[in-house]
Amino acid sequence: MLLQFNVSNFMSIKDEVVLTAFANARKEHENNLIKVGKERILPTIALYGANAAGKSNIFRALTAAIMLVRRSNSIQVNMPTGFDPFLFDDSSVKEKTKMDFLFIHNGKKFEYGFAADQQYIYDEYLYEYKSARPTMIFERTNVTEFKFTAAYKHLAEYQYKNTSNKLFMCTATAWNCEETRDAYLWFAEAIDTYNLMAIQGNQYLDYLDRNKNKEATKDFMLSMLKHAEINIQDYEFESKVLDNPNITMPPGIQIDKSLIPQVKQFKLEAVHKIEQKDGSVKPYKLPFDFESDGTKLLFAYGPIIMDALERGRTIVVDELDNSLHPSLTKYLVELFNDPAINRNHAQLIFNTHDISLLDLDILRRDQIYFVEKKNNTGVTDLYSLAEYSPRKSENIMKGYLQGRYGAIPFPEGGIEW
Repeated sequence: MLLQFNVSNFMSIKDEVVLTAFANARKEHENNLIKVGKERILPTIALYGANAAGKSNIFRALTAAIMLVRRSNSIQVNMPTGFDPFLFDDSSVKEKTKMDFLFIHNGKKFEYGFAADQQYIYDEYLYEYKSARPTMIFERTNVTEFKFTAAYKHLAEYQYKNTSNKLFMCTATAWNCEETRDAYLWFAEAIDTYNLMAIQGNQYLDYLDRNKNKEATKDFMLSMLKHAEINIQDYEFESKVLDNPNITMPPGIQIDKSLIPQVKQFKLEAVHKIEQKDGSVKPYKLPFDFESDGTKLLFAYGPIIMDALERGRTIVVDELDNSLHPSLTKYLVELFNDPAINRNHAQLIFNTHDISLLDLDILRRDQIYFVEKKNNTGVTDLYSLAEYSPRKSENIMKGYLQGRYGAIPFPEGGIEW
């Protein structure tokens, strides 16, 4: 479960911005909150802002950090880390990208962060909260200098197995270090980012194929489709691994087929029941390619959301409302806000242009964030609606469209031909 994310000097984010899932003291939608000990955590967070304001750069920053953790142990010497700094400033280009995560996994609360550029991991640290104060597991500075407390001094042996462009947390975990394992597993298994706009064709169905319990998945999907009032009463789904990918090798050269990535082929036919002239109802199968973009997206979202709710995962979605009706976007948000459904403390963080969610009957003030970029500096800022302290009766949607909270474009002049 993500508690807080801090990032600076990444793409359009120059100065540190903070995305926090800690609920403030206001007593609104109190039953929606995730309660862990004394902590009150937000199950959903919505990010609003104009096009090119930097909403997707928050998403990209999270993605870059998650992927660096997951691929750290396979990075070769001199391979880049993948962090792009703020480029509209002569000093920032030479500075490091900094990221910090506060999270809970397997009942343990951690803080983990690092400072990096395209070449090296300069600073890195991991703390565990066993009380109100954090306990240091390790600190790394100047690329290769490490510090360990007496209780964790045995971790020192792993520093010699690390390289300048690898994360020490990942290296230690790869060598069966128990103290770093749960923190690493949160990045590896418990948080993911999704950009479903980038999915083409039947790749949507890859998420449907991944879910192990096909019957439970179908029940969840059909329930979601029914709520969306989409006329699909059933579907038939098949996946198969293609026997021989089109790889041609020169004569005399053999390749181990087990090293070739599997290529899957999917087939889905949705069953639509259509009323006939005589009043009878007849089922018809429709190929997946003929379905609308919104319906295709639902077949991607459904398995992802079901998996998150079952396993208590944090999912971050870029443009959640793309091709979805506002009532359906609201329904997806309410799944996470409902403690009777979200029993395992899953979280949904998303950016959106769907202003119908700007309603204090749906979301708390601290669940609504705005992303704004100043045109004269190119710098992205991130701030919560809670900073404006609007009244409960205030029309948030109207205020946003009027520019009361910023983060909205105001076109100037007309178009000249």
